[in-house]
Amino acid sequence: MDELTLFFLSFFGVLLLLYPFEKLQKRKKIGQFIREEGPDLHNHKTGTPTSAGLVFIPIALLVVFLFSKDSDLLIPIAAGILFGIVGAMDDLAKLVKKNAAGISALTRLTLEFLFAFFIVYIVQRINPHTYLLIPFTEKSLDIGWFYFPFSMVTIVGTANAVNLTDGVDGLAGSVYIASVFPLIVLGYHSNLYSALVGALFGFLWHNWYPAKVFMGDTGSLSLGGIFAVSMALTGREIYLLFFGFIFLIETLSDIIQVGSFKLRKKRVFKMAPFHHHFELSGWHESMIAFRFSTVALVFSLIGLLAWRGNW
Repeated sequence: MDELTLFFLSFFGVLLLLYPFEKLQKRKKIGQFIREEGPDLHNHKTGTPTSAGLVFIPIALLVVFLFSKDSDLLIPIAAGILFGIVGAMDDLAKLVKKNAAGISALTRLTLEFLFAFFIVYIVQRINPHTYLLIPFTEKSLDIGWFYFPFSMVTIVGTANAVNLTDGVDGLAGSVYIASVFPLIVLGYHSNLYSALVGALFGFLWHNWYPAKVFMGDTGSLSLGGIFAVSMALTGREIYLLFFGFIFLIETLSDIIQVGSFKLRKKRVFKMAPFHHHFELSGWHESMIAFRFSTVALVFSLIGLLAWRGNW
């Protein structure tokens, strides 16, 4: 089945099913809990329906599984399911506890690394390699035994980077679309990404400012896991520097902020991750989503040029 059909199946499925999903949460009086350390500007969002990833991830992956004949997509699909399970556990824990804490960081990271280990093991059984393809060249770098832990850290890091980016209305979804669109142009796992992009457009119909529903950890962790594993299948983890540029910057801003405060007792940014710095600087949420997505697309197009060396 062609990419456009997969796109529209996911788009309309998510677009329509999120309406009853939102109504159910409102009727049950369940919804988002805002982190105390987050911006005060977000306090009014308390109670907004959340965990939309429970809808759009299953729809997108089911569409790909049923209508795509590309067997190479089974591992990224499995990654999406496994990391989606971790996210769902976190989302459900927040609803049960009625706060923004979710499952413990230790539990979450332990599960993520266990799943990453399993995924990398399967990848190595199917396509054994210990190399990383170098952007803009036809060369590769063989890192031997270090490849296994490197790939694991890349998968877990990317999943959590997408999760960190999900902080203002429309941001994570639009940045993800901009990041993977050039991969569809390349024809790299295009069936999978076409379905995901369609699902995210359906989600953004509800999530653009003012958001009627939030993505939740189910969606963000699953999207990140799929993204990283898709690249790891062919030794292209380094390409995430381009295709995942915004996700990388968001993560680095958080690391820099925490490190600076612990070492110097000073903050580098008004708030981390990076998007909150701009939010507190007066940028509207829609402006943040648009500009971050624009930057993501530019760097993804650079990644497209870099890819040509390893065509």
